[in-house]
Amino acid sequence: MDTEKLEKFGLKKVVVDENSSVRSIDRLPDGRWVLRVVLGDSRKATSKLWAKKIKSVDVSKENGYALEGEFYRTERGKIYATEIILKPREVAVAVIQDGSWKHPGQRMDVFVALEDGVYTVSSGWDSKGDKIKTIYLVSEILNFLNSSK
Repeated sequence: MDTEKLEKFGLKKVVVDENSSVRSIDRLPDGRWVLRVVLGDSRKATSKLWAKKIKSVDVSKENGYALEGEFYRTERGKIYATEIILKPREVAVAVIQDGSWKHPGQRMDVFVALEDGVYTVSSGWDSKGDKIKTIYLVSEILNFLNSSK
């Protein structure tokens, strides 16, 4: 797949560092990718922190229920984390705590696995408008991946 086409969605290859939500990324022998993702401190988020592998999108809904798929198990504590496992051409999302104690908030990170790595883009997830824009973004990415098989 031409990764340049994915750039129209703002997707960039995952970078592992202390400022990223992704703390590690590994390739399994069967070709799947494993990402260790830190969701953040739930006390600073404006709603629940979660991650999900996306199978389809229902754009008639305006919240997380629009993103249909299976939830990843979330490790709870002061800092939430999860392990995301994706085959190439699969998509996952994670609601990440963003902001400070004074200005709490959250964003959604979208992860797209390809043969050559995992790509990501962050989108707003605080307001209703942010959520609708993000839902349409995930829908467009899924449609693009399904149309280029």
